[in-house]
Amino acid sequence: MLGLGARTRNAWRVSLIVGGLTTAMITPFAVGGVGRANAAVIGGAATLDDPVSVQFSRAGRDDIGDVHIIGFNDFHGNLEPATLNIYGHFAGGAAYLAKAVKDKQAVYGHQAMTVMAGDGIGAAPLVSQLFSNEPAIEAMNLMHVDFASVGNHEFDKGRAELLRIQNGGCPSTGCIGAPYTVERRGKVSTTSIYPGADFQYLSANVVDTTSGKTLFPALGIKELTTNTGEDVKIGVIGEVLKDTPTIVTPSGVAGLQFQDEADAANRAAQQLKRRGVKTIILVIHQGGSQTFATPVTAPDGCQGNLAGTPIEDIASRLDPSIGVVISGHTHQEYRCTLTLGGTSRLITSASSFGRVLTDITLTVNERTGRLVAASASNAIVDNALNPTRDPITGKNNVRQPDPSKEDPTVKAVVSQYVTAAAPLANKVVGKITGDLTRTDTNTTGETTLGDVIADAQLASTAPAAFGGAQIAFMNPGGIRADIIANFQAGTEAPGEVTYGEAFTVQPFGNSLVTKTMTGDQVRLLLEQQFPGCGGQTTKRILQISAGLVYQQSPTAATCAGHVGTISVNGVALNPTDSVRVTMNNFLATGGDGFTTFNLGTNALGGAQDIDSFTTYLAANPAGVSPPALTRITLV
Repeated sequence: MLGLGARTRNAWRVSLIVGGLTTAMITPFAVGGVGRANAAVIGGAATLDDPVSVQFSRAGRDDIGDVHIIGFNDFHGNLEPATLNIYGHFAGGAAYLAKAVKDKQAVYGHQAMTVMAGDGIGAAPLVSQLFSNEPAIEAMNLMHVDFASVGNHEFDKGRAELLRIQNGGCPSTGCIGAPYTVERRGKVSTTSIYPGADFQYLSANVVDTTSGKTLFPALGIKELTTNTGEDVKIGVIGEVLKDTPTIVTPSGVAGLQFQDEADAANRAAQQLKRRGVKTIILVIHQGGSQTFATPVTAPDGCQGNLAGTPIEDIASRLDPSIGVVISGHTHQEYRCTLTLGGTSRLITSASSFGRVLTDITLTVNERTGRLVAASASNAIVDNALNPTRDPITGKNNVRQPDPSKEDPTVKAVVSQYVTAAAPLANKVVGKITGDLTRTDTNTTGETTLGDVIADAQLASTAPAAFGGAQIAFMNPGGIRADIIANFQAGTEAPGEVTYGEAFTVQPFGNSLVTKTMTGDQVRLLLEQQFPGCGGQTTKRILQISAGLVYQQSPTAATCAGHVGTISVNGVALNPTDSVRVTMNNFLATGGDGFTTFNLGTNALGGAQDIDSFTTYLAANPAGVSPPALTRITLV
């Protein structure tokens, strides 16, 4: 039980395989009848109201009963509702998600378990990040989550910190988030020591290379009571995308192997079946995408964009006993069905930030324990009395909170951290000698703040062990505010930069990625800044680090004509040259239309962008000066 018996809600009904799988002792399981010779048939919901279900077998005369899986993903510590919205609704926030979850738990009782498909923490707003992501865990504890797959952002601060998040205890900075609200046997109290997660993280495909065991248990089992009063065992496998090492800092995943998702899930399914568990779900931090209408008011269904995505490939190779896949990572909302080789599955995702909640009904043969059917609904977690836009004028509305939709206990926790974050947000992290802005003053698109952010990212990834970067790029849309030298948010002196100011500039929590690109690919990338070039739809000028200089011709008649000479550290960049290039993970996968980044090879993950930025500021105690805008020159 990994010491969870005293903490986990209904712990007597939950079973964990301690230490996970020792992969060296298990041979891969070949899935019969689930080859890739034929394309998968994909269907799904066209609107939120559409029923989506899968029939797995006929129950015959055997008794059947229903149990429920309540699921969400990619919460990312969004404690406050702020301006979060989806499909024209203001939605999300911890207190609102908690009430939606607990309302369903109250209806279903022992018929339900609650799961989270990764990235519950990390890439979070300041209120959660300032307290080492502990508030997000505290909120999910109060939501009575049972199991969670690890996500890539769970590894942002490294393996040791993730283990602390699971098991409890104070970080090196102390338990500055105390008092922590805990719930034991229905009674709410507080403690001065961070208590850890009441739920169990699962990581079937994350293996310690020294011990050969999974970092967290590969799977868990929970016994639920059907609506007819019979007990059935439900097996849960938890995983993260195998490419996690390419999008997090190397030190954070040192000594860990991230295995193929389908292979690891199939091994875990075999072990569950040996333990007599016949109904199995996969909770995985990897996903697909959707096709949306314009304006985006509801999805158009899963046919199309889900095909060819990682989750389609993984689901197509799973053991037939895994009938339901609860996915995440892509921040999409969908309920899909996938059929291949005579095997059908239900695949769901609940968007992100607590804006959507999934309710899956599992119909189980109570005699054999096998899954008979599964259906899923997604519901918006509304947090306001009004929609995002005025129905008459079409203008954006100011959110009008709906207190009746908040859980009072979680609301109090959120209020505690919002209040406590105010002075911490004013912590001085560095100095500037002049304004750093997003203003393009030389008509090339280059800005002082963009240059500094790119310089910071280069400094973080230039050491050989962290990428060996030679140049860095930053997307202008990821720079959300200026830093003004004489602006004082609190008690800081003129020119001092607070953490709150730095965080406002880069609030997304993106991770740095360093890739090898050729000189020709760098040229294609720079051409792709202009509309009509490489599929680009609008002009977007990438911010560049010191050492990279190129000529730009915005009015050129051809894509090739937009970019003149290019040099790196004073040396002309030739088409066949190799150069190590840093960008954030958003750009690394083709964000903002920069698909040329996908051509890069030998990817290595790095620190989060906000950490890179604040470290760079602190490393220049005399102050960072606005750089001269001479890196991009007009032809």
